[in-house]
Amino acid sequence: MKALRFHGPKDIRYEELPDRELGPDEALLAPRAVGICGTDLEIYQGSMFYFTSGLARWPVIPGHEWSAEVLAVGERVQNVKPGDKVVGECTVACGRCEMCRLGFYNECPNRQETGILNLDGAFADKMYYPASFLHKFEKMSFEEAALVEPTAVAVWGTKLVNVTPADTVAVLGPGPIGLLAMQVARAYGARRIAMVGRRETRLQLAEELGADGVINTRTQDLVQEAKRMTSGRLFDVVLEATGNPQVTEDLMKITRPRGRISLMGLFNSQMGKIDLDALVVGNITLQGSLGSPGVWDETVSLIERGLVRCRPLITHRFALQDVAEAFVLIQDRTSDVVKVSLRP
Repeated sequence: MKALRFHGPKDIRYEELPDRELGPDEALLAPRAVGICGTDLEIYQGSMFYFTSGLARWPVIPGHEWSAEVLAVGERVQNVKPGDKVVGECTVACGRCEMCRLGFYNECPNRQETGILNLDGAFADKMYYPASFLHKFEKMSFEEAALVEPTAVAVWGTKLVNVTPADTVAVLGPGPIGLLAMQVARAYGARRIAMVGRRETRLQLAEELGADGVINTRTQDLVQEAKRMTSGRLFDVVLEATGNPQVTEDLMKITRPRGRISLMGLFNSQMGKIDLDALVVGNITLQGSLGSPGVWDETVSLIERGLVRCRPLITHRFALQDVAEAFVLIQDRTSDVVKVSLRP
């Protein structure tokens, strides 16, 4: 098999690796499309926490947002067969610990994370993958299906704060997760949704994908606009998808009493500022969100029914071998890139 392995910061090698015997509970897959996210960029740069802390080690084959075709299955596999089109969960858990038994396998202390933590990903022409963490799809392209993983992250973070048709929702950050979470909130019936950000092209995309209004914090006052858009009530739900510690200062300013906040971004910092008195006095729920346990079939259905549109997020395409060029583009804050798709 051929794979793109990272041996350290910015040390990418396209290598020929030996095939191995397929395990009885595994499927052999041919990746057809792979997405790049901020985690992949951090692994490339060498700044990703798992690697800097020693929890994960190089070399690693990245790629946790992917779709594939099943080539073969192990003798005990029953849920998929050769020829099936599949996506796979990022978190592969043990299934035995307390967290797994409770259904929160995203918190499994023995978990592997595809392309990140002790499990190679889809930057390759073949993958060996635990079949029980695969999900079939039919009514979308391989390229769209590679965005099931980030969409599932958005679904989980939105479900945790119970978005309903009674809610006004603010989404902070028109990046891929924010744009997907906005659509998920719409699918759950939110009565009014505002996208908050600083890049005009992404705010325009948010409007095209269904935002009722946008707030450009470069040119508009966030609190004033929040009050205007909610008739003074402020937002029932705030979905934070930036991972920017500076944004935490604004959370309590735009959330109404008894509102709910979902933190979906990883901040890589302990320097955020949250007004704890406002949190207490307002009886506000602050919810952290990691991963996407138990929502994958629902996520596939949302995309296949057209309730979440992934294709408009894909702005750039590269061959797998050109991934370094893709990373340079993603790091350029002046570029119009939203989501990059790779062809293995």
